[in-house]
Amino acid sequence: MLELLSKKDVQTIRILQDFNVSTERVFSFFSDHNRLSEIYPAFIHRIIDAPNPFNCNDVGSSRIIIGFPVILQETITAYIENKYIEYKISSVSPLKTHIGKMNFIPLSENQSRLEYVIEFEPLVPFTGFLLLQLNTKIVQDALGVLVRRFKENPNY
Repeated sequence: MLELLSKKDVQTIRILQDFNVSTERVFSFFSDHNRLSEIYPAFIHRIIDAPNPFNCNDVGSSRIIIGFPVILQETITAYIENKYIEYKISSVSPLKTHIGKMNFIPLSENQSRLEYVIEFEPLVPFTGFLLLQLNTKIVQDALGVLVRRFKENPNY
């Protein structure tokens, strides 16, 4: 299910995606910065480890995203194991703000739901709708790829 909302210049994408694997499996994938390039059309790599010596992907970790023509840095701002990840863009970007919130919801032992909300405000006025459409397509396509990969291999 997809819901697009707009308040002034703030754009919101809300996507619900179900997976036929455990919440732990889906969370494990999304919490690992270095795996995200497997589903997104960009080079994504962790560049700063979290201060937590037991989890390099925890709060404070950052990733670089290189996708022509944009280079961004995102930093994890909230992290609850197997439940929630929040991040924000922490570098110069074509957006004033960008916050991603990922809620991982168990449906059963081997079924889970991702509620993914992205809120952003474009730097350039009147570009919000275009950026909204582009970001929505990129995220939906990536989630579709991950659904297929988990279907082919539940241990992916």
